Amino acid sequence: MTTKDWESVLNVRLSDELKKFGLNCKPEVMHSGNLRIDVEVYIGPVVIAVEAEHGQSNSKKVEAIGDADNRLEQKLAQCAVAVCYPEGTTAESLPTTKLIWTVRDGNQDTADWTTGDIEQLASVIRLTPAQLGNPDAAAAVLSDSLDEAVRRLSEIEKQELARVLDLPRQTKNGKPTLQPWNAPAKRALLVVATAVMFHSRLDVHLREMRPEYDNRLDPPEPYVGDWPPTQAQICADDAAPSSAYLAAWNQILALDYKPIFETGRAALLACFTSPAFAAAVKDTAKAALAVAENIASLRHDLLGRIFHTVLDTARYDGSFYTTTPAATLLASLAITDDMCEWHDPTAIAKFRITDPACGTGTLLMAAAERIRELAPHTWDNEELAAALIEKSLTGYDVNLTATHMAATTLGLLSPTTRFRNLKIGRAFLGVDGDDKAYLGSLEFLDQQPKLMPWPNAAQPVSQIDSGLAIEQAEAADLVIMNPPFTRDSLRYDQFSLGHERKIKDREKELFDDKPTYLAGYSGAFLYLADFICKSDDSVIASVLPLTGATDRSGRGMRRYLAEKFHIETIITSHDPERIYFSENTSIGEFLLICRRWPQNLGPKPITQVVNLVRNPANPHTALSLAHSITMGNVEEQGYGTVQDWPESRVAEGDWGAVQFLSPYLSDQFAALKDADLFPSIYLGMLAKIGPAGQRIRDAFRKSDVPSKEGTVALWDHKTDVIQRMVASADSDIAVKAGKQKLATRYWDQRSRFLLPNRMRLNTVRSLCVRVDRSVVGSSWSPCNFSGDESTKEMLEKACCVYLNSTIGVLAFLGSRSNKIPSYPRFSLDDLRNLPIPNFSALGEKAIERLASAYDLNSTSTMLPIPQMNQCPVRKALDDAVGKALGLDKEMVATIRRQLSMEPSITSKRYAGPGG
Repeated sequence: MTTKDWESVLNVRLSDELKKFGLNCKPEVMHSGNLRIDVEVYIGPVVIAVEAEHGQSNSKKVEAIGDADNRLEQKLAQCAVAVCYPEGTTAESLPTTKLIWTVRDGNQDTADWTTGDIEQLASVIRLTPAQLGNPDAAAAVLSDSLDEAVRRLSEIEKQELARVLDLPRQTKNGKPTLQPWNAPAKRALLVVATAVMFHSRLDVHLREMRPEYDNRLDPPEPYVGDWPPTQAQICADDAAPSSAYLAAWNQILALDYKPIFETGRAALLACFTSPAFAAAVKDTAKAALAVAENIASLRHDLLGRIFHTVLDTARYDGSFYTTTPAATLLASLAITDDMCEWHDPTAIAKFRITDPACGTGTLLMAAAERIRELAPHTWDNEELAAALIEKSLTGYDVNLTATHMAATTLGLLSPTTRFRNLKIGRAFLGVDGDDKAYLGSLEFLDQQPKLMPWPNAAQPVSQIDSGLAIEQAEAADLVIMNPPFTRDSLRYDQFSLGHERKIKDREKELFDDKPTYLAGYSGAFLYLADFICKSDDSVIASVLPLTGATDRSGRGMRRYLAEKFHIETIITSHDPERIYFSENTSIGEFLLICRRWPQNLGPKPITQVVNLVRNPANPHTALSLAHSITMGNVEEQGYGTVQDWPESRVAEGDWGAVQFLSPYLSDQFAALKDADLFPSIYLGMLAKIGPAGQRIRDAFRKSDVPSKEGTVALWDHKTDVIQRMVASADSDIAVKAGKQKLATRYWDQRSRFLLPNRMRLNTVRSLCVRVDRSVVGSSWSPCNFSGDESTKEMLEKACCVYLNSTIGVLAFLGSRSNKIPSYPRFSLDDLRNLPIPNFSALGEKAIERLASAYDLNSTSTMLPIPQMNQCPVRKALDDAVGKALGLDKEMVATIRRQLSMEPSITSKRYAGPGG
């Protein structure tokens, strides 16, 4: 038997094995031109070519990639996967063999190979359509088209669209913007666009000619009338598109899909007789169909990307929606094979998954796809889809357009499945007609939230099942969420000032008897998640701002979670190109998975902290990463580092392993805090620190001329100027009108020794400075030691040397509040809790040695921190600190090298010692 014949035998067996995992595939498929695909897989309208070679040498990898790429160039498939069988694989051994593969989209210059079994390969293949097309470009085109459609409408038509869909006008600081009805009108047209895209997907299924779909050609009973509905494209080409879509959606509503098409129908009927609106509908429909055509799978994450691009509201309502790779990773780790009897349809139908801030449904969809992987693949997909949509998955959101998209997202699970009792609810946020304020799904903590019905069109359609209302939050096996987070000053900015006050009063009322550490929405939603979760065997899986793992203000919430759950896994991204797990944000985030831990199981295990070198950019890489985390080979596969963080630290709210990619640095900072490296205390125990720079900006302004009070400041932290430990005042400052009393209080706290409020790590040189006179700062906080002038001077010099040394850099970065790791900001609380030497325990000689090092090196220019390992000044400071504190020289050198390679310091992806 030739090599090719043997590969054909393996391909047939591979196809058979993939079928066991629910994939529709055929082996050895011949096409015109004598072109053959080893295994051809069909996922909806998408064809995936699997091209395999027997052997895993470099030449075999090149052959497999070449064949896969050729199938894409030949237009025989939309996706391709190159697979290599191990040498010596037989048809009998294949099911238990470890394969290697790489997914191809026709644009890669390199290949990332993954090792795994056939079940993993099946999961990756199932997700490959998620890399098709360019969602951002498609969303941008649709956004432009919707803007053009809105311009066709009169102000009265825009208002009517907003009224029908209960969309508020756009405001800022409680006042209408210049064009207050443009944004709600655009949202309304996006509802139409989403319904059109789903309509186009239904067209395929309603007219499918394969025998198993023949029943779809008949109208649903007891429907009476024309059938099937007119195709979406034909409706768009109609001279009266509103009428055409209305008629088609009336027919589709006989099947159901009420949340999608009833809401779309309401939008169509808002301005039904207007020629301008008809033209706007035509523009909207054609743009939507172009998106649906260009994104072959119309996958669920596209809807979220469209939502973010078209409706930029995240800054005001905190709605940062989860990326699909992050959702895949979170759901894959949260939902395990021992959580349910996955072979039992009844058990799955009883399994409850809730997202109390579901947005466009990305996390619910990821959870559904994870269950599909775990469920027996002989179970009919429609039965599984119906159980998931109508029984298992529940979502709430305050945004109508988002919930409409979430309904559409879940509908994409199986467009042929009728869903009557879709459990997506719009939980009202605002003040109702009875002047009563509601806080969306947070109301579950006190009462039933006010759940808004889907907008109801003026002309009712008969034969529609109205579905069942969501009456209460069911006890959940899993709460999976990405709770909203934004500044208090912006959170309710879309409301009038009167309504904003009422909402904040309701917030205070709801949380008055709750723990004080629920500051901000993230803490409130975590508390809600615990409230919703079952008392045993339940899980919380969440995307959270990275500050939630680092800020001292969040310590109470961390302790609360650690008391109620086992903090199983924390995942952070140390990829400077993608420090987040949500769309349209630039702040750092982390993934959290925590499980109930019954007392009879004994002490809680360690927490696994996974710090990623690269944040997965697509679902199949996320899936491979999830498997590596489960198998414990993250570092071996090169995905990142893993830190086993002791339960004792986690219970105290210390989740500091997220601060560094290097586990060595995390351990050394923990030792520094615990006074294991040398006797240490917190800076706030020796000095008064403050005011913060923001307070100075409240009371003073920069002046172009000297003020009558003679007040000056070190206003900026410009790294092309601040390069040494000594600095000079750079600005005259004057008291703002009406702020004299405040300014006097702040000026009295001035000092020569200043600590940073923020710094950009890839350029900063001197982390703290002594100034030529006592000043305040805009980017700095004064630090005043107690004692006589001589003592204060010695402590200032000693601490300036220590905090600019390698150990000082470690102290700063281990203490940072990590909103953006490469641009940390330090609150006064952060600065007060910087670990510094306990000079009382170390003796005067330690202070004198460090003060002498200051005198020797204070005027010398330091290199930026990324170059700290080559900086002679930093090394001189390290020598002085090491001798004064009795530190091992090699340990300090190792910390220095490791810090110089940290991605948050270099702002580059980790490339190793030679990178």
